[in-house]
Amino acid sequence: MLLFNGSLHNKRNTFNGNIYQHVLGQCNENQLPVNELDISEIDMPHFNPYSRKTPDAVQNMLDLFLSEDKQIWLAPLYHGSIPGIMKNALDWLQLTSKNPSPYLTDKIIGLICIADGLFAIQGINAMNAIAHNLRAWVLPYTLPINKSEAEIRNSEHLAMHYRQKIRLMVQLLGKADTKEIN
Repeated sequence: MLLFNGSLHNKRNTFNGNIYQHVLGQCNENQLPVNELDISEIDMPHFNPYSRKTPDAVQNMLDLFLSEDKQIWLAPLYHGSIPGIMKNALDWLQLTSKNPSPYLTDKIIGLICIADGLFAIQGINAMNAIAHNLRAWVLPYTLPINKSEAEIRNSEHLAMHYRQKIRLMVQLLGKADTKEIN
């Protein structure tokens, strides 16, 4: 399982960081080995389709995307969409276009977007469109998270109904069989 944090906001004791840690904990509870891809830890230049050189950090990132058949993408909502840094990371997948299975062909992806209000679904829609264009299958169960109703004040905990939703997403991904979609 690939856990892809598409934001620079993944520090511990932040709301986004707490969501990330909760998803990671659910993967561990469900005995799903996790490879973490935290965009905040990668020195990644802007994608340049004319460049002939692929930085090592970018190649390692691409290898992670291609090696994991099941993925969860997490992103906060920025101005009605995903963060530019996440889009830039996904744009680098263009380098796989000539592979026998280009892009994210037949990968299964769960989507989580976090917003301060009710519009997290816009981030889900953006990630959904990108995943489909990269030839991936999106789990039909997505998670738009409204921070104002999910956060328990003065605590690192999530409201129970969001913890249950995250658990369900992880369980569904754990049961998904990529062989059936090939």
